[in-house]
Amino acid sequence: LVAGEKERGTLETLLSSPALRSEIVWGKLGAVASFSMLTAVLNAGSMLVTSAFVFQQIGIAGATVGAPPVVPMLWLFVALVPLSCLFSALALAVAAMARSSKEGQYYLMPLMMVTLPLVMLPMLPGMNFTAGTSLIPVTGMFLLVRSLVEGQFTEALLHLPMVFGMTAACLWL
Repeated sequence: LVAGEKERGTLETLLSSPALRSEIVWGKLGAVASFSMLTAVLNAGSMLVTSAFVFQQIGIAGATVGAPPVVPMLWLFVALVPLSCLFSALALAVAAMARSSKEGQYYLMPLMMVTLPLVMLPMLPGMNFTAGTSLIPVTGMFLLVRSLVEGQFTEALLHLPMVFGMTAACLWL
């Protein structure tokens, strides 16, 4: 949204409009976060449909794969909002440094390479939800959701302020 406008030369026109710069930034962030959340929801839906089709085709013990349990999916959707906003803000900030859309894509690759281990860390065997792991920005949110999905509500409530505080600090930055 920013690099493309810089490339086309329309960013100056937008900045000379009566809208405040903060309103323009919030609008762009809202658009990127909305598309990010929609993409995540569509991705989860397509994985569900694909896995149901594959299980049906290979006939795993007559397994009938239906909709996932409602409560864990609600927890995932609650975590989707701050994580989408965080990644959208990071992507928008990094892409704003680019002069063209192509250059913006090059700048986003290191961002993805840095955040990918943070997403994969909670999946490691033996990774527990502690005070230290709850302070890792993305990892803490995934561990919180894992605790909620597993029904460990006391552990989740214990670490919720730290995860919320770290995520809020990252969003503010």
